[in-house]
Amino acid sequence: MGGPAATPAPSAPRSDASRPAAPSQPKAPSQPNGPPQARPPAAPTSPRNEVLSPLPSDTLKEFEELAKAPSLELDPELDKAVGFTHFDTSSSEDNLITVLTTRADLQKLASQTLVRVKSREDNRSYLGVVVRGPFSEPDAIAANSTMAVGVVVQGKKLTYTFDYHGRADIELLGEEVGDKLEPPVLRPRPKSPVFLLDEKESSRVLGLGGNMCLGLVAGYARMEARLDPQDKSILPRHTGIIGTTGGGKSTTVATLIHHAQAAGIATIVFDVEGEYTHVDQPTNHAAMLAALQRRGLKAEGVKDLHIHHLTGRDSRNPRHQNLHRFSLNFSSLSPYAITEILGMTEAQQERFHKAYDVTKLLLEDFKIFPRNEQEHQQMLDVDEHSTGYPRMTLLHLLDVVEAYIYSLSDEGKEEGRSKSRASSRKRSASEEDAETEDAEDAESAPRGPRLRSEFREQAHRVMRRVREQGSKSEVSWKALMGRLQNLRRLNVFDVGSAPGVDYGAMLTPGRVSVIDLSDTDSPQHNNLVIADILRGLQETQEARYQAAHEQKQSITPVLIIIEEAHEFLSASRITQMPVLFEQVAKIAKRGRKRWLGLVFVTQLPQHLPNEVLGLLNNFIIHKITDSSVISRMQKTAGNIDESLWNRVSRLAPGQALVSFSNFARPLMVAVDPAPVKRLLVD
Repeated sequence: MGGPAATPAPSAPRSDASRPAAPSQPKAPSQPNGPPQARPPAAPTSPRNEVLSPLPSDTLKEFEELAKAPSLELDPELDKAVGFTHFDTSSSEDNLITVLTTRADLQKLASQTLVRVKSREDNRSYLGVVVRGPFSEPDAIAANSTMAVGVVVQGKKLTYTFDYHGRADIELLGEEVGDKLEPPVLRPRPKSPVFLLDEKESSRVLGLGGNMCLGLVAGYARMEARLDPQDKSILPRHTGIIGTTGGGKSTTVATLIHHAQAAGIATIVFDVEGEYTHVDQPTNHAAMLAALQRRGLKAEGVKDLHIHHLTGRDSRNPRHQNLHRFSLNFSSLSPYAITEILGMTEAQQERFHKAYDVTKLLLEDFKIFPRNEQEHQQMLDVDEHSTGYPRMTLLHLLDVVEAYIYSLSDEGKEEGRSKSRASSRKRSASEEDAETEDAEDAESAPRGPRLRSEFREQAHRVMRRVREQGSKSEVSWKALMGRLQNLRRLNVFDVGSAPGVDYGAMLTPGRVSVIDLSDTDSPQHNNLVIADILRGLQETQEARYQAAHEQKQSITPVLIIIEEAHEFLSASRITQMPVLFEQVAKIAKRGRKRWLGLVFVTQLPQHLPNEVLGLLNNFIIHKITDSSVISRMQKTAGNIDESLWNRVSRLAPGQALVSFSNFARPLMVAVDPAPVKRLLVD
């Protein structure tokens, strides 16, 4: 290739220093004793807007002869190659191979394209994926050379550009050994041909089989990212849907609800905004309808939608035909979780647990629980770190706290002293006389505490138990009463006119159950509901799993979606509520074997502690603009390469970085538009 032929204008001669440097030409051998060597004829003058001189005729003839040589006949297999591996340099990285391609084939090596590299020199075959590029580079000179830069900058004046080639980096997925893909121990040799995998083979290699579609894989026209909902290693391994507001999380959730229902999965959604209370209707959003049409999909609602809302609270779909009002059972909440959720001080916790223990004794005294030998065994099996005491109500506990406050009042203290004197006089009475004493005490008892539960019928028994388990500090007992009264004012516990949650019905195959929390007062109340329902679902699924295992039958997969997960499981809440987190962790760990999968949805992943993120194996990551959040997520989802993370901050709405346990590698996916109706939230 010749250098630029620049002819200065006569009226404005330029110095040699200002001229572009001409490419060096081979010098003729010197003949010191002979006649001067004749100069070769000058090359023809190039057109005014060309910058290269044609090749000398003798050089051109050599290339023509080489092209006719038999050794350069094209191998039929190489006709399908889209590029060749380059030589390694000092900056080369393990598991990354540079591939060079022609200008014509450059567009075939799109990002995330799967390729096969055949290392002919050592007869090895590798599979890889394009992770960087393709980039365009000029032939024969460096892209940052003065000539290359000058040609581009003078684009308005020059029609010429250098011929160029493509460069891309591929990450090796493994070496093909028979039908297996094994970790590579060597690298493909230089100049190994690279071939594209078709979409069918690419889908197989990436592990995208299944009948639940998430969307289209970037870099392919028709390849879909699919999951197998019957594969226990996928959905029950728990998923995080993460991204900033407006990135497409809610659309992804709505699409997941629709596809899960169609696959026969029982789906439960904790909906803090009421967005999904109309998913049984087809979408009417113009942009979503257009996107569905482009994908060849139709708008349609889910079947068998049921909406559950707390008694005394409204739903965003109040006229739905399957609307269920429910209350919580105080007896199902762990006493340790209650103290955490209510944020009790250490002194209040000590008095709460004392009152709780006295209430258990009174339930037995009043023959409320246990009532027989079977219930007595049930009492012994109660794990109060995960559940409450059977048949205990909030009113029972309030009555005991009220009795403690009364016992510490002046009136209560005076009554206690008189009872003590009477007890010492009758200490030697028979058991029969003691029963008579109880009756006399009940008749002669002063006004005493104001009780509201069944305990009011024999207040003297309550006071006797309270005095046996004495306490001090009337102020702390009153503070505890204030917190429990706030809990009672919610009017969501043990409401006689409202049934509890029917967990068995929620676990019906293909049913979508939306827990509408849009009308609750605070995240604290939501946490009470979520904690109670999670425990009930886990226990019910556990019993069903055991029954199915004994009968050698399959069990219905369950998907539980928790919106605004950072409100439920933030780092600050985990610190304050370790028992609550232990419950969630237990559900997450045991659920993997029992077909119970959790999905945490949040726009604030930085508020989730490492303990929660550690429960996740699958990720759908939408746009994240905060570099510190991206950095933290990189440490959590360590199998995602740097090139994909670099794109997260620039993702368009609906695009997501998807990493599932069944995928051979993470993928960029255009998530399918939601065919269901979703209420927009301001």
